Amino acid sequence: MKLGLGIDTGGTFTDAAILDLDTKEVLVKAKSPTTYHDLAIGITGAIDNALAQRAVDVEDIKMIGLSTTLATNSILEGRGGEVGLIGIGWTPDKEWKFPTKIAHYIKGGYDSMGAIDEPMDDAEAERVIDEICPHVDAVVVSGKFSVANSVQESTVSRMISQKYDIPVIMASHMTAELGIYERTVTAVLNARLLPVIQDFLKSVEKVLSDRNIDASVFVFKGDGGLMSLDVAKKMPVETILSGPAASLMGGMALAETDSCIVIDIGGTSTDIAFIDDGFPRLNQEGAMVGNWRTRVRAIDIWTAALGGDSVLRNDDKGNLTLGPDRVLPVSVASKQYPTLEEQMIALDTVTFFVPNRPPTANFSAKDHSVYEFVKNNAPCSMFDALKGIDDVVFVRDQLMSLKSRGHILEVGLSPTDAMVVRGQHSDADREAALIGFKVFGDRISENPEALADKVFELAVTRIGEELIRKGVSDTGAELEGSQALLSLSKAVAGDGTLKDFDIKARPRYPIVGVGAPAHVMVKPLQDRMDSEVIITDHYDVGNAVGAVLSQITESVMVTVYPKELKYVVVAPGASPMTYSTVESARGAAVSYAEYNVKEKIKEHDAVDIKVRTEVEESKFCDGYGQEMKFINWINVRSVATARPRLKE
Repeated sequence: MKLGLGIDTGGTFTDAAILDLDTKEVLVKAKSPTTYHDLAIGITGAIDNALAQRAVDVEDIKMIGLSTTLATNSILEGRGGEVGLIGIGWTPDKEWKFPTKIAHYIKGGYDSMGAIDEPMDDAEAERVIDEICPHVDAVVVSGKFSVANSVQESTVSRMISQKYDIPVIMASHMTAELGIYERTVTAVLNARLLPVIQDFLKSVEKVLSDRNIDASVFVFKGDGGLMSLDVAKKMPVETILSGPAASLMGGMALAETDSCIVIDIGGTSTDIAFIDDGFPRLNQEGAMVGNWRTRVRAIDIWTAALGGDSVLRNDDKGNLTLGPDRVLPVSVASKQYPTLEEQMIALDTVTFFVPNRPPTANFSAKDHSVYEFVKNNAPCSMFDALKGIDDVVFVRDQLMSLKSRGHILEVGLSPTDAMVVRGQHSDADREAALIGFKVFGDRISENPEALADKVFELAVTRIGEELIRKGVSDTGAELEGSQALLSLSKAVAGDGTLKDFDIKARPRYPIVGVGAPAHVMVKPLQDRMDSEVIITDHYDVGNAVGAVLSQITESVMVTVYPKELKYVVVAPGASPMTYSTVESARGAAVSYAEYNVKEKIKEHDAVDIKVRTEVEESKFCDGYGQEMKFINWINVRSVATARPRLKE
């Protein structure tokens, strides 16, 4: 047999699935808690749990597909190596920020057609190289219009490599898109992630080696495709949004449909994406992670702070709300903390705190004091903390800080507890959930079962609402501040808001649900929205399935511009080329794009390479808005897809 092992490190669990690569059948699946301080531990647990369920000959495992949240989380948490930046021919605007340790900007640069704008001073370049390189782990070189001409970037990179043994990242190698700020951010983040991802992938390789698994390893990218292990070590920024993308592509693979809407329900969030004819819609502006706008190609994912573990609260008008914070459901927490039930009754609250991640080197004395108190008194109520911690003045603020940084978890009521009460989730403590809903419900005169039903229906409505909001957002319409839109979106999601109208939104594509609660929380949309909803077998490990069943992808963009009655072809990694006719320029652009995309995808150890090329022409318009025959620009994009080469 030829088997594939898919692994996904999610926010709550690390999933593993072993598939027959010929039949695409899922043979075994397993989960293990994600271990944030060392993701390899959770991966080890998931692999071992999978292998323990079925007698699998590890020699039959020919491919590993890995998706991970590590890059995204590292960027959000500010973790990574120290990076230096050398800018050529430009200086940053006042509001521009880069996650660098040191940066210098020198003379040089090109214009938009690749012609030299200002010569570079080699002596100046050498001086800033010596000022930066001894103090950083990697250097980024980013030149003005380097996507049109990268010679100056190459020169500085070569000067660095001849003198210092550190990684050098050329911004023009990260993306062919214009935008010096976004291109530089992408390169700097890639440089920061190098030690983080490389250490992680090395530890994964050791886990596999210790289990005698000798297979080709591929890593999932944020655009829904795979890349080889060697390329991933050089281009870790491409793994931004890897986890959500794997889930969405896995949903498509499990449903065996090329066009669909995939809704991935997790513990913390819900991800929604559209897939057309097997290709996910991509975010044209590049992935946004935290405050950083990048030029990383990624699936256009609509993420809502709504999941099985979203906290239940009352707003200032007395309405029930879910999220955006995530909690440890009381029905889950009580299995680990047996005193929770009596504490909820005695203190008349469902809100407690428990330890999650261990302290880190940057912990302050206040952090240690509050963390240790919570750890020693878990589950710890706010009252207990305020009363028992006497060496910290603002205890509440310190608790919230540790919670936001992931070191402690809040215990509370959530849709998971509602599902437990309704008999839709058996692996939890129903009695604890009932007590929690009684404590909460007594404040609003609701009995526990009725309140659980309301919370569940609210969760389903919210999923439908987010799907509608995604559709409206795709039209370019403004979403915020419209009460009418809010009421209408609830109505079409089937909550009965407009009592005199039976309104349903009917998606053109079937809805595919993945994620652990999908069979419960997504399935009701079939009746509510008059839509086909597909919940397949193994929907709960769609992420791991996507990590192993997807293809390798690469793309190259080449642009043609008119200049002085001739046509200039601007291609990444090459000097501009001038042609006398638009036909010859277009043909050269197509040839260059197709050749280079094939060369790029060969770096991934790919087989069965297929190339698809699209040519988009823009022409000048006259004063009446009518298109004229004169070319404004031509974009040629070649996309290559291929299968991963399996280990012999």
